[in-house]
Amino acid sequence: MKRRDFVKLGLITSWSTFLNADNTKQKISVFPSFSKPLAIPPILKPKLLKDGTKEYNLNVQEGIVEFLNGSKTKTYGVNIDFLGPTIRVNKNDTLKMNVKNSLKEETVIHWHGLKVLGKNDGGPNRSIHPNDTWTTKFQINQRSSMCWYHPHTHEKTGEQVFKGISGLFIIDDEDSLNLDIPKNYGIDDIPLVVQDRRFDTQGQFLYKQSMHDTMMGVTGNFSLINGIVDPYVKVSAKNIRFRILNGSNARIYRFMFNDKRAFYQIAGDSSFLPKPVKMTTLLLSPGERAEILVDLSDLAGKGILFGDELGGKPLLKIFVKDEKSQKYEIPKKLTTINEYKNIIESNVREFELNIRPGWLAINGKQMDMKRIDEVVPLGKTEIWRIKNPQRMPHPFHIHGCSFKIISRNGNKPYLNESGLKDTVLLLSNETVDIAIKFEYESTKKYPYMYHCHILEHEDAGMMGQFIVKK
Repeated sequence: MKRRDFVKLGLITSWSTFLNADNTKQKISVFPSFSKPLAIPPILKPKLLKDGTKEYNLNVQEGIVEFLNGSKTKTYGVNIDFLGPTIRVNKNDTLKMNVKNSLKEETVIHWHGLKVLGKNDGGPNRSIHPNDTWTTKFQINQRSSMCWYHPHTHEKTGEQVFKGISGLFIIDDEDSLNLDIPKNYGIDDIPLVVQDRRFDTQGQFLYKQSMHDTMMGVTGNFSLINGIVDPYVKVSAKNIRFRILNGSNARIYRFMFNDKRAFYQIAGDSSFLPKPVKMTTLLLSPGERAEILVDLSDLAGKGILFGDELGGKPLLKIFVKDEKSQKYEIPKKLTTINEYKNIIESNVREFELNIRPGWLAINGKQMDMKRIDEVVPLGKTEIWRIKNPQRMPHPFHIHGCSFKIISRNGNKPYLNESGLKDTVLLLSNETVDIAIKFEYESTKKYPYMYHCHILEHEDAGMMGQFIVKK
């Protein structure tokens, strides 16, 4: 479906026609489109220890969810049946994280976007055996951002994320607390964890089935937001803040509203943008996050669709309450990015993403748990030059840092890439230069990772390990 076709979708038009036609063969039944309310991930309350440390208990567990009408799907989740609670902290907080594995297989939780020591990071070297608990303690020392947590189990990350292990990790600082932007979580500050899934004839998740799934990544014909298939949400007639995570295994989205209305991106992966960026579409690859503000004050008593231009699908129906509209002026300035000023290109480190039938690698090497691929100096700014000589796009994620995009194919980055990031999408035949500095050490026992965030690519070998030391 082309963009003009999606835009033509009226509020009466639903996704049910698409699903029912597809599912006649699958013999599974779906709920009516936009009949279920958007679930808001609950905020996990910590225990406050005597020294001020906030202690969080996470239990990775099995569950059962009725995504489809009459089908009980077996799932994984954290503290709940599918996905997990939102962890919300402040800069300078000290956290104690107790992660219990109640599954029948090994797992681990990676704090995607957090700047922590390698031993706290939760990579594939940190495996939690069934019925064991991993306890780790670290301090939050980074900008306000919406990070997330998910498994990083060796060669099983994709499957465990697909089954449901993911959650948001929100950091607040002076900028986020003082800015005049919507802040009422779940009311006008709404998280959207966007994923896609496919099911077998029994209504169970249908994960990797072929080499094609490994090479292209696993995608599905059902879209979920916060674990609900095509939900609706009711909001006031005002500016609404959406915090969007592309939590899919492999699907890239280009988000838009069906009336093509403009919105403002105010934040990316690891920071606010210096100032709001006006746009009508938002491209996000797996692992990337963005925060947007959209003015719905003109829609009192009406509705609108939020969807994916690339897939031609509406994903969320937004009902605007029939009440007095609230006017709001978006701040002209959001933050100042002091990091990576006056960059001197003293050390360039190159990474090439490799893919051919049955083989995925970086710099010609597939992931090897016993091999350290790079040794990076602590506290020194470097240029990492990431090359994608292939036709297929790849999102590239780096642990333990936040970086700044300098250029794409020698040109300036996009306006909405003016903040700090931890994941960057490389399009076909694209070279991206980033400025990067690591503030924490990682060791041979607990190294950091860099990898493609198409999870099937990561699991199949498009990943490397590096240590950071003085």
